[in-house]
Amino acid sequence: MTDSFPQWEILGLSVSLPILLISLIAVILIPVVLSRILASKSQDGPSSFFLLAGPRDSGKTSFLLYLQEKTLIPTQTSTTSATVKLPTGVLEQIKSEDGGSSALEDTGSRHSFHLKDTPGHPKLRSQALTAINLAPKSCIGIIYMLDSAVLSSQPRLTDTVEYLYELLLVIQKQFASLSESAATSPDPIPLLIACNKNDLFTALPSAKISNLLQIELGRMKETKRKGLLNAGAGEEDDEDLDRVLGDENSDHVTWEGLREFGVEISVQSGSIKSIAAESWKSWMSSCLDA
Repeated sequence: MTDSFPQWEILGLSVSLPILLISLIAVILIPVVLSRILASKSQDGPSSFFLLAGPRDSGKTSFLLYLQEKTLIPTQTSTTSATVKLPTGVLEQIKSEDGGSSALEDTGSRHSFHLKDTPGHPKLRSQALTAINLAPKSCIGIIYMLDSAVLSSQPRLTDTVEYLYELLLVIQKQFASLSESAATSPDPIPLLIACNKNDLFTALPSAKISNLLQIELGRMKETKRKGLLNAGAGEEDDEDLDRVLGDENSDHVTWEGLREFGVEISVQSGSIKSIAAESWKSWMSSCLDA
């Protein structure tokens, strides 16, 4: 059959027209297909990840680099999100003979995880909210990092609470959406409020920060509800009620109450500068084991 097609000699080999055409098509199509597959994967991002969010200068990127490099590295304010793949061994520590600690090699079934760092500047915080909206099922847990040494300043406290309110609201909406489409109610997403810089003299303890945040979130919720009422929003207006965090019939916000709306909150102090992040790493390990 191939004898009826023209034959060419290329590099000493006899090549027929069908073989030449198939080879040319393969050379052209294979790179195109591979590039599309790789582009699709890069757009989708990792199948599962921890989201790192919080106000600027709270220490998010320092924490990521500390896990990645196992040492403290000076950082600058980030303007874009960054996702890194880390071995789970960075979350585990063993005591050495000299009293120090060293990372364990990961020998379990889990070999790595992704950590997505997002900017804290008010104009760039949508990157964190978008990450939750685009992949709510892929988010293993959320680390909301704050500077525990500046919360005595009302402007810094307000900024910290406003961002946390928006973040919790997005989680609440996604949980409601997933609950409607699932046969059984999904598990609430774990959220760690990591109170960084507790080594500083002005730092507030985690228990006080926890209470302060709940009170301020309640005040913010009350203000938003009053704003809706003054604007003439009715109880039937679902779009406006979406701006209300937690129970729409109450102005109070508690961590226990928010669990019903899709988020399980833990508040823990630490300090990246003092290399005191064991409780945060332990929380991440528990999320991976869940």
